[in-house]
Amino acid sequence: MQYRSSGRLGVMVSEIGLGCWQLGAADWGDVPEPRAMEEAKICLQHADCDSLQIIFNIFRQKPIDELFAEAKEKGVAIIVRLPLASGLLAGTYKRDTAFAASDHRNYNRNGEKFNVGETFAGLEFARGVELADRIRAWVPSGPSMAEFAIRWILDHDAVTSVIPGASKPQQAISNARPSDLAPLPANVHKELRELYAAEIAASIRGPY
Repeated sequence: MQYRSSGRLGVMVSEIGLGCWQLGAADWGDVPEPRAMEEAKICLQHADCDSLQIIFNIFRQKPIDELFAEAKEKGVAIIVRLPLASGLLAGTYKRDTAFAASDHRNYNRNGEKFNVGETFAGLEFARGVELADRIRAWVPSGPSMAEFAIRWILDHDAVTSVIPGASKPQQAISNARPSDLAPLPANVHKELRELYAAEIAASIRGPY
């Protein structure tokens, strides 16, 4: 696990943390407490750390281009939450994938209960599945699509830490791997940025 500075706070933090929305909340289905505790222990083991930082989400971010340069200039740490777009970028969903009644990916699919951007990053689900299938073409042999997505985020040097969630211990282990992967090639970043500008940005519903 690699570490990065948290800016003017002067604290070194792991590049990958554990997003905890799914632990103890009904919004992701049922995650029993023993499994949640196991995930937390596994994360500490893979981060090879002697302390634990608990970071609370305070506000949602502006679009990337408006934020990164300003954050770097002011020494502000950026913690990226929901990096897999509520699971879309794991690349395993199909158009007919169903979620539990208590899962926000079911009852908030179109922003019925809270900010539509919290679920599937504001994409309509079928459109998100289609785009994820296309993005898979850029995933190299070896890493999973989820690991590829997290590595893409870490390639932005303004990012301090990424906090993907996990509903199973094995997911927590997999989420930690991108910290030790090589950066993605420049041409992959260019092609993904072009895809975003041409076909994704206009599909995002609701505020960031």
